[in-house]
Amino acid sequence: MPNTDGEREMVGSVEVTHHFEEAPGAVAPIRWHYVTAGDPHAPTVLFLHGNPESWRAWEPQFEAFADTYRIIAPDLKGYGQSDKSPGDWRWEATADELLALLDQMGLGRFAIVSHDRGSVLADHLGGTNPHRVACYVRMQQVCHIWRPEWSWQAGYFADPLFGPSLFGDPDYYFRFRLDAMLKNEVPVERLETLKYEMSYPGIADAVIRYYQASTFEKERVDRIRLFPNMRFPVLLLQGDRDDGQPPYYFDHPTLPATACFPDAELQWVEGAGHYTNLEKPEAVTEHVAKFLTAHLPANDRA
Repeated sequence: MPNTDGEREMVGSVEVTHHFEEAPGAVAPIRWHYVTAGDPHAPTVLFLHGNPESWRAWEPQFEAFADTYRIIAPDLKGYGQSDKSPGDWRWEATADELLALLDQMGLGRFAIVSHDRGSVLADHLGGTNPHRVACYVRMQQVCHIWRPEWSWQAGYFADPLFGPSLFGDPDYYFRFRLDAMLKNEVPVERLETLKYEMSYPGIADAVIRYYQASTFEKERVDRIRLFPNMRFPVLLLQGDRDDGQPPYYFDHPTLPATACFPDAELQWVEGAGHYTNLEKPEAVTEHVAKFLTAHLPANDRA
């Protein structure tokens, strides 16, 4: 069932509140859906999910962090219950739109924890607004090395016929994408929840706009130019069994990924494929908690 503004629900032992808020957009106002949890006066952690997910991808982390931090977890534009209308779907524009929402909320500095396509958005958000970011946990996204043969995915996703038919059938899409990329069993109820989140009207036509507005290669080049601006601590957190992003992309002996950033470290989620936060939630939580404890002090208020 769709949620309503101000609705509260329990995620484990944590109470989350649903919000629907309209904020300025590049072409027209954007109606965002996001959830909050934790102390509103505590340091803020912004969680940005990937494809094919929603804010619920981060449910396993809520219990670990709600006692210490203020959690904000939106549905990315085009996903879940957020806006799906036509407009400017370039990542740089979407980052500006998300920042407009955060400004409207009165948010100052924040930490970012992101995964997959959420990390593309986070790169633009942090790379253009480094003064706003306290630290950044960047999961499952390439930096400077990649294999061009993987670009076929973007072409299929962008296709005006194939893209909507793929995203419009969550059962098939989860088999198409997750079955090929998961290296560990994920509880059936978790997958069913995310399938439901992909079934909201409009997602099938909205998500493809990201792929129509750019290419994987353009995304990579655009963000390489932003990495030097990220003058805050960055944790590159990768599953060591992700076939699409193998370890040598990140620990290359002559040009490691950490060299792309002013202040970065690399950690592995052992045994995990691409969907680290679904496959190994406890390990992800442990890595994130250690990093936030070191770089997001309790007095770093929003």
